[in-house]
Amino acid sequence: MLQHTTDLAALAEALSRSSDYRVLRRLVPRIPLSRPAGQETRTGILLDTETTGLDHRKDEIIELGMVKFDYTPDGRIVGVRDTFAAFNEPSAPIPPEITAITGITDEMVAGQRIDDAAVSAFVDDAVITIAHNSGFDRKFAERYWPVFEHKAWGCSATEIDWREHGFAGAQLGYLLNGTGFFHQAHRAVDDCHALLE
Repeated sequence: MLQHTTDLAALAEALSRSSDYRVLRRLVPRIPLSRPAGQETRTGILLDTETTGLDHRKDEIIELGMVKFDYTPDGRIVGVRDTFAAFNEPSAPIPPEITAITGITDEMVAGQRIDDAAVSAFVDDAVITIAHNSGFDRKFAERYWPVFEHKAWGCSATEIDWREHGFAGAQLGYLLNGTGFFHQAHRAVDDCHALLE
C-alpha cells in the first residue's frame, strides 16, 4: 500500500509540473494546536449548518460543524484550536432532495441531539463567527443557540471581493478547487475546514 501511495504522489507531482494538467488534492484538515505563546491572538469560529430546508423559521438543523481558530490582530490565522461536529434528528424525515445534496440520511441522525451547553461552551471565547453564507447560517444558529446573538458575524461569501483575488465566483467548492484542493462538500465540519483554507 505504501508503494502505491508513493507512486501516486510521484505521478501527481509530475502532472503538476506540466502546464497541460492541474492536480487537485484532498483537503486534509489542519491539526489542532495550542494557542501560540507570546503572541497576541483572538479567537474566531467558522460555522456551517446543514438543514432540512431554506426557511429558518420552520426548517431544522440536521448537522452543525464548527472550527475554532486563533488569529492575530491583523487577521492572519495562526492555528486551529478545536473542532465541533454533531448531528440533530429533525421532527420529520429528511427530505430526499436534502439527502441528495448532503448525503445525510435519517439513519445517520436517528436519536442524535446537539448538546446546547457544549455549543455555548465551544463558542464562548470567540469574538467572531464566520460562515460562508452567514445570511443563511446565522438565522438558524441564533434560533437554536442564543449565544450567537451576542457574537459579531462575518460572511466570507459576500464580504470578500473574490474577483480581486482572481476568482470568477464565490462558491466554496469552486474557491477550494482554485487553490488545488477538493473536499466532501455539504458536510458541515468539512465545509468549515474548506473555508479555513
